[in-house]
Amino acid sequence: MTSSKELRDFIASAKSAGASDETVIGVLRGRGWPKDDAYRALGDYYEAGGGLHVPVYKRSGSARDAFLYLFSFCALGTWTIGLGSLMFTLIDHWIRDPLTQSYGYGTLQDQIASPLASVIVAFPIYLLVMFYILRRVEVHPDKLDSPVRKWLTYLALLIAAGVVLGDLIAFLTHFLQGELSARFIAKDAVVFVIAGGVFWYYLGAMQKKKPLVGEGA
Repeated sequence: MTSSKELRDFIASAKSAGASDETVIGVLRGRGWPKDDAYRALGDYYEAGGGLHVPVYKRSGSARDAFLYLFSFCALGTWTIGLGSLMFTLIDHWIRDPLTQSYGYGTLQDQIASPLASVIVAFPIYLLVMFYILRRVEVHPDKLDSPVRKWLTYLALLIAAGVVLGDLIAFLTHFLQGELSARFIAKDAVVFVIAGGVFWYYLGAMQKKKPLVGEGA
């Protein structure tokens, strides 16, 4: 592996031979050097030759960004869980299980009150927070490369992927055991759609390198 001294010597020799910065960076990139490392080494060359320190850019508002993304994920988790619970309750009401008797758990209105309230409250808050994040990114596009955004977005992807994986395993297990029922299939589909939708959305946001409406990371 090439040492940092060899890299500095190469840049010094290339510059003394009249090579442009673009040529130096292109050659280093062609040999597999990461873009950040190549530009950092070029900055070190100018620091050594000019005696001036290249200022390091420090991202501002990292604490605020962390709060916004964490708050958005809390809202996301609240309304998705509430939506899943609401759908589960409706499925139990629509698709009766003749082997299961009800023992006075209350009316349907009582059962859906809490999850429905979670969706009504958390979903608009999630959209408002994401709208605010989107406006901030339009003013400061560099926030797309924020480590806070990347870490929390990949955390959301990990959780969603884990739920999808567990959902598929549960479905296959019941299928192999011959215990599939209409209620189970309906509930399994609800979990898959919600978790899969979250995973697809955040994965697309990271790949496109730009915020989507309602994006949390």
